[in-house]
Amino acid sequence: MKPYDASELQDHMFSHVGKDSEKMEEILRPSLTYWQDAWLKLQKNKVAMASMGVIGLCCLLALIGPYMGGHDYTKVNAEAIDQVPSLKHWFGTDSLGRDLWTRLWMGARISLSIGFIATLMNSVIGSIAGGVSGYLGGRVDMIIMRTVDVLYGIPYIIIAILVMVVLGTGMQSLILAMVVVGWIKTARLVRGQVIQLKHQEFVLAAKKLGAGNLRIIFRHLIPNTLGVIITDLTMAVPYAIFTEAFLSYIGLGIQPPQSSWGLLARAGAQCLRTAPYQMFIPAFFIGITMLSLNLFGDGLRDALDPRIR
Repeated sequence: MKPYDASELQDHMFSHVGKDSEKMEEILRPSLTYWQDAWLKLQKNKVAMASMGVIGLCCLLALIGPYMGGHDYTKVNAEAIDQVPSLKHWFGTDSLGRDLWTRLWMGARISLSIGFIATLMNSVIGSIAGGVSGYLGGRVDMIIMRTVDVLYGIPYIIIAILVMVVLGTGMQSLILAMVVVGWIKTARLVRGQVIQLKHQEFVLAAKKLGAGNLRIIFRHLIPNTLGVIITDLTMAVPYAIFTEAFLSYIGLGIQPPQSSWGLLARAGAQCLRTAPYQMFIPAFFIGITMLSLNLFGDGLRDALDPRIR
C-alpha cells in the first residue's frame, strides 16, 4: 500500500470535508412549494421575464399614459389635422386633429381590459364545465362534450360576428361574443386533467371522509389543474386582444369617439399613404403586446410543468 505524504493526506481529508458539507447544504436547504419552484424557474427564463416587463409597462401606460400628454382623447382640433409626431403631440394627430398618444393608451385600456376580462371569464366557465364533466362522467359528460364538439366545429370568429350583429357594438357585447365559445378549449383541458386525477388517493380519501361531489371538484380537483388553467389563460389573452382588434377593424367592435387598438388601426389604414404613422403605431403595439404575451405564456408553461426540474 502506497503511503500518503502530509500534503496528499491533507488534500484527501479536505475533499471528504467538502463533499460532506455539500451534502449537508442539500439536506439543510429549505424545501420549495410548487409555486415557489415555478417562480424560480420563471426567473431563470430571461425572455419570459423581459416579456413580463413589456406587458407590465403597457398596462402601466394604459393607466397613466392618457394623463401624460395633456390632451383630451375626444377633442377635435381642426388646426392640428394629420400632424407628424412632435414635442407637442408625441405620436402625432389623426385626421380629426386628436392626439394619438392619448388615444393609443385610452385604446389600450379598452383592448387590454377586453382581452383579460374575456379570457378570465372563459377560464372560469371552462374550468367549471370541464371539472364537472370529467368528474361526474356518464350522461353529464356526454351532454357537455357534445355541446363542446358542436361549438368547436363552427369557426370562432363567425360566431363572434353573429353575436355582435345581434347584440350590437360596444365593450359588453365584445366580451360576451368572446365568451360564447371561448371557454371550450379550457373545458377540454380541465376535463382531461380531472379524469387523470379523480382516481388518485387524495380524492378517494375525501370521498371516505364524506366530501360531496361539488366539494371534491372545486376544493380538490380544479385547484390541482391551476397550472394548466393559468398557462391556457396567458396563451388565450393575445388571441382575445387580436379578436377585439379584428372586430373593431371591420366596424363591429368599439365605436368612435371611444378608442381601441383595432379602431386606431382601422382609421390609420384609411390614410396609409399620406400618414403611415397612424397605422404603424397601433399595429406595432398590437404586435409587441401579442408577442410578449405569447413568449410569457411559453415561459410560464415551462415553469409550471412539473416534469421539468
